[in-house]
Amino acid sequence: MSRIIVKQLPKQISEEKLRNIFGTKGTITDLQLKYTPDGKFRQFCFVGYSSDAEAQAAIKHFNNTCIQTSRVRVESCAALGSEEKPQSWSKYAKDSKKNLDKLKEEEEPAKKKKEPKAKVNKVDEILGKHKDDPAFQEFMQAHDKTRSLWANDAGINNAEVAEEGEKEQEDENNEEQAEEQEEEEQEKLAEKPISDLEYMKSLISGNTKETKKPTKADKSNLELFTIKIHNVPYNTKRQDVVKFFKPLKPYSVRLPSKVHGFCYVGFKTEKDMAKGMLKNKSFIKGKQVFFSDFTAKNKLTKAQRNGAEIAANESSAGNAKWKHQQDSLRSEENISDSGRIFFRNLSYTTTEEELQQLFEQYGPVAEINLPVDKITRQIKGFGTVTFMMPEHAVKAFNSLDGSDFHGRLLHLMPGKELDNAQDEAALEDNDAGLSFKQKKALKLKQNAQKPIGWNSLFLGANAVADLLAKQFNTSKERILDTQDGGSSAAVRLALGETQIVIEMKRFLEDEGVRLSAFDEVTTQKRSKTVILAKNLPAGTDVKELSPIFSRFGPIGRIVLPPSGVTALIEYCEPSEARQAFKKLAYTKFKNVPLYLEWAPEHTFTKTLSGEAIIPKSEPKPEEEEEAVKEEEKPVEPVAEDADDEPEPDTTIFLRNLNFKTALETVRQHFERLGTVHTVEIAKRKDPQNPRQMNSLGYGFIQFKKAAVAAQALKDMQLTQIDGNLVELKRSDRVLKNQDVGARRRQVELKQQTGTKILVRNIPFQAQYREVRDIFKAFGELRSLRIPKKMTPGEDAHRGFGFVDFTSKADAKRAFEALSASTHLYGRRLVLEWADKDDQQDVEELRKRTAAKFDGAQQAVEAKRSRRAFFDEGNIQQAANDDDDDDDDADK
Repeated sequence: MSRIIVKQLPKQISEEKLRNIFGTKGTITDLQLKYTPDGKFRQFCFVGYSSDAEAQAAIKHFNNTCIQTSRVRVESCAALGSEEKPQSWSKYAKDSKKNLDKLKEEEEPAKKKKEPKAKVNKVDEILGKHKDDPAFQEFMQAHDKTRSLWANDAGINNAEVAEEGEKEQEDENNEEQAEEQEEEEQEKLAEKPISDLEYMKSLISGNTKETKKPTKADKSNLELFTIKIHNVPYNTKRQDVVKFFKPLKPYSVRLPSKVHGFCYVGFKTEKDMAKGMLKNKSFIKGKQVFFSDFTAKNKLTKAQRNGAEIAANESSAGNAKWKHQQDSLRSEENISDSGRIFFRNLSYTTTEEELQQLFEQYGPVAEINLPVDKITRQIKGFGTVTFMMPEHAVKAFNSLDGSDFHGRLLHLMPGKELDNAQDEAALEDNDAGLSFKQKKALKLKQNAQKPIGWNSLFLGANAVADLLAKQFNTSKERILDTQDGGSSAAVRLALGETQIVIEMKRFLEDEGVRLSAFDEVTTQKRSKTVILAKNLPAGTDVKELSPIFSRFGPIGRIVLPPSGVTALIEYCEPSEARQAFKKLAYTKFKNVPLYLEWAPEHTFTKTLSGEAIIPKSEPKPEEEEEAVKEEEKPVEPVAEDADDEPEPDTTIFLRNLNFKTALETVRQHFERLGTVHTVEIAKRKDPQNPRQMNSLGYGFIQFKKAAVAAQALKDMQLTQIDGNLVELKRSDRVLKNQDVGARRRQVELKQQTGTKILVRNIPFQAQYREVRDIFKAFGELRSLRIPKKMTPGEDAHRGFGFVDFTSKADAKRAFEALSASTHLYGRRLVLEWADKDDQQDVEELRKRTAAKFDGAQQAVEAKRSRRAFFDEGNIQQAANDDDDDDDDADK
């Protein structure tokens, strides 16, 4: 727990002083002093640190120490909702014992008050008992005030009596209502400031009801232009407001009785209201008043009072923000459906990498968005995380909500629905009105975030021609024109591209770019802040790129080689880099689209602050000396059959393996018998964490020799590996050849083995002379061999060849220059060092093949000669030979 509580603090102490005291033991991420509703300090506070170690150090140092004259107690905070939390005793705490007792006491009188209501209803209960008694009904009829005659004397039906009674009751009720309305109207007339003559006329006429009712309705439904007056004096009356607006005559003046300080004045026309607004900032009874237009809000309140629906254009002006909030709440999705979580109350020192590590404990994370304030350059304290699998998001929500993170309580909520930009793009993609080119552009923009692994040093043929023309001060036509003789246009572009790539590599290395990071882009992790912009027009300048990319946030650095075809843009914050990538991918720049890709991790050798970046794959400077010492040690001897293919029937099934057993442990256990070809342990994905593989308790091992496998079945049966007795059985399974020897051979192919180079991916339209012109630019050639197809009637080559130089230095220079990024007729040439068997000349290969063929022929002739003799003494020998031949045929 990185959050602590400090008790028994002095009454007079400030937050700044506490920060200075507790900040000596670490970085404070949160400090809260607790007060009562009346503003009285409760003499305790909460302090949050960035790590658990800092919090424990603060507890150890400050507990039972004195601040001013008070001895403070420093303890670690209990987790939210934990049972270990001590019982609260303060009267200000809601869960304290005193407050809980008060709540119980308040509930008891409430129950007692409900009991008298039940007693009042006892009269109805008594009447209900005698309801069906005929004597009681006769008694009630005798005492009925509404009856005029006895029912028997009248001689009418009971139904008719009931109908007449109902009509009489209705008439009486209507008369009573009319009398009440007349009394109310008379009272209202008496209150009005009118003369006695007018009052008597209104009473005599008797038409007051008919005249007043429509005027009331008209006045309530009349749309007035209302002015709200602020800062009105306390004792202001209606007459004072009317006098203030003279010679204008307001239609209505409303002074609230319970609330003071403002009033409402209504005008019939907008012109009158405009004249009234001219008196803004005037004085009423020596106090300056201020006006505001209240017409729109007045219409809104009237519509709400009448229950009418509010028009969209009227409500948008006043309640736009509230409406947006309601819409966003409607679009809120369940975490189990979206896999998206909104988090807040973060410390401002939190980084995206720390959040990534926190949430990846529960499953793979697709994206983390952490907004940054553009002015302060600090995070805003909230963000969103999206999981690959929604069930992992539910697990993270249940575990992390209310937990302590960097000294603050992390608050998680379901994430809201994302913008429907992608859905709209998909709808546009299916639109029949779009052309094929437009649909393809939309599809490319949707898939821009996917790792593609393009060649980072790629140069288009047009860009190469432009750069060569600019470099040699000539035109593109002269570079591509071959009428004067010399090499072909394809060779010129290939050699020109090679030269530009070499210059580009030198420039990038001088700018602190690690070129080795681009060798295996598909297997490496991608950076979150560095964007690789490719296929830029030739001659692009930094001044042209800066305004485009700087719109989304400050740029740390832009590395652009002199060719201006490929650029590296590094942002300070990952969220801004993501926004720039989404907005700018495949947008038009000059006359070409912007091809963006995330650069590999650890692209630069130094950070923006100047600190050195040492990737895990490279040794640290302190470890380089140890590595040199290890290289000087004698190399362990390699088995003679390490590079041989395994014999048949050499695979063994291993049962009852320990679930924690590793491949290297199994290999070391069986290596003393002979050379192990490969080892496999069956695994499957963990359902709770798909990125982790769990062992199934069995596996396979394959030896090079069948004799070694037979010996293992005999001697290693039920031997212990990590405490488990492992059972061995023969298996017919063929394992993949992914042993250490194969990997070692792949590494050896990258190291120089001689003067011969294997060239793959040669275009079929390329001629022998063009391939020779490319390689002879780096040194003298001994030979160039391009095998041809065996199809009769075709004179085409097979797409690969062997180039042999006279010296190793020339071969090495050609390999380093052409293997980076050289294209011939649009296809990249792939170079490898030839194997040792391929280093021999063609004549030597022919001689060796002829010798093998001659040896095989002689063995067949000798066998035939033995069968030609019929000797009684050698009949048994011939029979044995026949049996051997049959066995060979079966095999």
